[in-house]
Amino acid sequence: MAKTLKEKTIWALVWNVLDKVGQQIILFLVGILVARILSTEDYALVGMLAIFTALANIVIESGFSAALIRKNDATGKDYSSVFYFNLGASMLVYLLLFFCAPFIAGFYNQPSLTLIARIVFLAIPVNSLSLIQTTILTKQINFKKLTKVNFLSLLASGLLSLYMAYTGYGVWTLVVQPLSLAIVRSSLLWVVSNWRPQWEFSLRSIRELFGFASNLMLSSIINTGFLNIYSVFIGKIYPLQQLGYYSQGNKMCDMGVSSIYGSIQSATYPIFSSIQEDKERLLRAYRKTIRLTSFLTFPAMIGLVLVGNPFIRIALTDKWAHSIPFFQLLCVGGIFTILTAINTNFLKVSGRSDILLKLEVSKLVVTAIALVCTLHQSVWIMVAGQVVARLVIYLANIIMVHRHGNYPAWFQLKDIMPYLLESLLLFACLYPLSFVIADLRLLLSAQILLFGFAYISLNKWLGSNILDEIIHLLFKRKAPETNHPAE
Repeated sequence: MAKTLKEKTIWALVWNVLDKVGQQIILFLVGILVARILSTEDYALVGMLAIFTALANIVIESGFSAALIRKNDATGKDYSSVFYFNLGASMLVYLLLFFCAPFIAGFYNQPSLTLIARIVFLAIPVNSLSLIQTTILTKQINFKKLTKVNFLSLLASGLLSLYMAYTGYGVWTLVVQPLSLAIVRSSLLWVVSNWRPQWEFSLRSIRELFGFASNLMLSSIINTGFLNIYSVFIGKIYPLQQLGYYSQGNKMCDMGVSSIYGSIQSATYPIFSSIQEDKERLLRAYRKTIRLTSFLTFPAMIGLVLVGNPFIRIALTDKWAHSIPFFQLLCVGGIFTILTAINTNFLKVSGRSDILLKLEVSKLVVTAIALVCTLHQSVWIMVAGQVVARLVIYLANIIMVHRHGNYPAWFQLKDIMPYLLESLLLFACLYPLSFVIADLRLLLSAQILLFGFAYISLNKWLGSNILDEIIHLLFKRKAPETNHPAE
């Protein structure tokens, strides 16, 4: 029996949540154990390369994955052409970065970075080998296979990282981890997927797909630069340890951010693409997604700000205490990153990649202004400027959705506001516990349990439709009818 759109969406979200949360649990556990051994300088060295790796992966993907998912009549020739194009592009990009490695090392005045960069960048061509398999499984909404592959890949690379850290490999632990992850993941995807490239290549296919993908690629390049530019400036201007603290705080925060918007964005894009012609239905489904995103995002990220101090000190020891302000600030900024990403997803499904490009250009301008205004201040003020920039970017984003997606900005603010106010209220009530409870473990446990219980109770008392649907889904009962039908 064919599944309804609602059932497809629910199961896509379930498997995506399992995927993202499972990945973050492994990364969290491995990250804690490794961080207790390695130094801040080790993390700083690898953090210096983050922007180059991220930009290279964007150039290789080139927006073709999103274009293939959106194209309902994609052919075998289309897939094969994109595979060979990306493989060739990845090899060229790697060679370019290979020869640029000494210049990157010279920019940061870190000679050892040359060899480190050349090995880290090897993950780029390896990842390109599995792009089409990932795209096809995503388009088929087969997130179950992707979840299993991602879990096994992270588990294998995580165990290798632990072995290297405990046997004294130092910074090479962080160097080998992304490469081993790419090798295992690509290998498994070739095993579980039946797709194989055909011996054919069509420039026409590339040109047709690139018409939509090019704006996405440029948008992603700017967005990636926006997310990583602070690592460049902190690594260049401030002491090396500050970049290590920032990188660790960003890494810990990103676990929460990726778990939320990664799950929702990956699951809803192929679903929304399948109903892109039915504008009214698409809008109803999208509004439901915004409410679900807000229901999860605000308590999760504001809750992380609340428990940041005991959480970091317990998990990573006092050695990483200086990363706490970075972690807390980036969690606040992560709220706007998540909401902006979901809005971007809606515009992408609507076919407005040109609007996305304009938004990314404005994002670059806002970021540049924030950097200029905070450049000669303390590193924490610089990161606070980044948070303000993300808020401004989100507001610009919802204005564009208002203009081009028939979703008024005021409606979106109205949809998210209850969850924001509830989370802020609970933060204000529970933060004073940090002045009363001295034991960090007891403080962490009390804040988490009280925040979670109070948030669920408050939403139950206020009659939250989102909470009701989640409860009915968990207990496998038919959800009640609401004024906001789930699509």
